[in-house]
Amino acid sequence: MIIKLLVDGGSMKPGPALSQKLGPAGIPINSVIQKVNEATKSFEGIQVPVELNVNPATREFEIKVFSPPMSGLIKKRIENRKRFWSAKKFK
Repeated sequence: MIIKLLVDGGSMKPGPALSQKLGPAGIPINSVIQKVNEATKSFEGIQVPVELNVNPATREFEIKVFSPPMSGLIKKRIENRKRFWSAKKFK
């Protein structure tokens, strides 16, 4: 079973959609969230596409992290520049 998600990098939280898919398969949701957060922590502050490949028979799962959408990368870059220029003092 493949589950596609769009999560906040490093800060995925449990939700009803994930619980409804993983709960009946007997997959521990907290374990999935912890491993996804570890895999995406380098993308903190950006939404990242993640694919979970779940095997309900063995209760194992594999995580694939994809590149964030270009719009998310541009938005993050603009935010960093705003912080940089607002921190500088011009006289």
